[in-house]
Amino acid sequence: MNQSIISIRYAKALMMVGNENRCLDALKTDFELLGFTVGENDVFKKVLDNPVIKPQQKRKALTELLEKRIHPLTLNFINLIIRNRREFLLPDVARDFIDLYEKSKGIKRVRVVSAARMDDADKQQLRQQLNVLLHTDIHMITEDNPNLIGGFILRVDDQQYDASLLSALKRMQKTLSV
Repeated sequence: MNQSIISIRYAKALMMVGNENRCLDALKTDFELLGFTVGENDVFKKVLDNPVIKPQQKRKALTELLEKRIHPLTLNFINLIIRNRREFLLPDVARDFIDLYEKSKGIKRVRVVSAARMDDADKQQLRQQLNVLLHTDIHMITEDNPNLIGGFILRVDDQQYDASLLSALKRMQKTLSV
């Protein structure tokens, strides 16, 4: 079975249980932390992926590490995934859960890549303009890429607006070489 289908099923089940228990916000916070931790900490990921470490040892280690930091439902869910030997799916489940949460709240994910680092005032102004333009709340992710030379690239869902100087120069070069 396709791993993405499995992770989406787990995420949907968690959404239903979280909705019933009225703790979706806490679960979202927990899975943001978990997704970040697994993504950034190679040791944590290696422990989860290691088939030599028994599931009960993984559950015990994670319980000791996370018990006081996350919602009990999140901990029970993680233990269920480990019990089912699906711990390798945790990063995918975390990502899928956050996507489902944001869709249920009407939040759009926006990525802005700019040539120069944006300060907090610029981010806030852009966030307000996008809220008005898109008629919804947004979750904005920013990154800088000096290779763009100037301008920015804005991605919303599957649409992209490229206002970078690099793209303009490439278009100009293509036009001149024809």
